[in-house]
Amino acid sequence: MINPYIAGEHVYLRHPTEEDVSGRWYEWFSDEETTKYLVDRYWPNSIEAQLEFFKSLTRDNNRLVLSIVDRSKDVHIGVLGLSSINWIHRYAEGSIIIGEDSYRKMPYTTETTDLMHKITFLRLNLLNLKSAYASSNEGAEALQQLFKYTKVGVYKELLLIDGHADDLIVGVLNRGSWKVEMQR
Repeated sequence: MINPYIAGEHVYLRHPTEEDVSGRWYEWFSDEETTKYLVDRYWPNSIEAQLEFFKSLTRDNNRLVLSIVDRSKDVHIGVLGLSSINWIHRYAEGSIIIGEDSYRKMPYTTETTDLMHKITFLRLNLLNLKSAYASSNEGAEALQQLFKYTKVGVYKELLLIDGHADDLIVGVLNRGSWKVEMQR
C-alpha cells in the first residue's frame, strides 16, 4: 500500500497522484458504461482536463477525493468523492465511481462504501451523508438499502438515461443510524 488514508481487506483509499491521472482515470469519465448514471456524463474527458481537476483538489477544503486501490494488486480502480462538504451543518454528498468494470461487484463496492462512511462519520466528524442515484441503477439502490439510507425525496423524470426519463432518488444516512447498524 502506498500512503493509505484508510484501508479495508480488499481496497484502500489514498490521495490521488499524477500517476493516476496519466493512467486510466481520465478514460473512465469518457466511457459510456462508467458514466451512464452520472449527471454530467455527456462531456468527453481528456488527460489535460483530468490533470486540471487533480490540481484543483489541493485548493478545495469542501471536497475530498480519494483514489480507490485494489489492495492485493495495488491497482487504481476508481475514485471516491465527498463533495459539497458543509462544515457548519456537518454534511456532505457522497459518490463512488468504480472505473475498472471487473471491480464493479462485491466485495469492492460494499467495502468502498463502508470506508466512505467511516471517513464521513469518524474522521471528518460529519453528521449526515447525502447520496442520490437514478432509479434504474439497481446496484446503487441495493447499496443504499444495504446500508440503511433513508429515502428523503424523488425528483421525478429528472434524468435522461438510454433515451428514457428516469427518477433521481435522494437518500441520507445519519451518523446515529450508521452507528446503530455498525453495532449489529
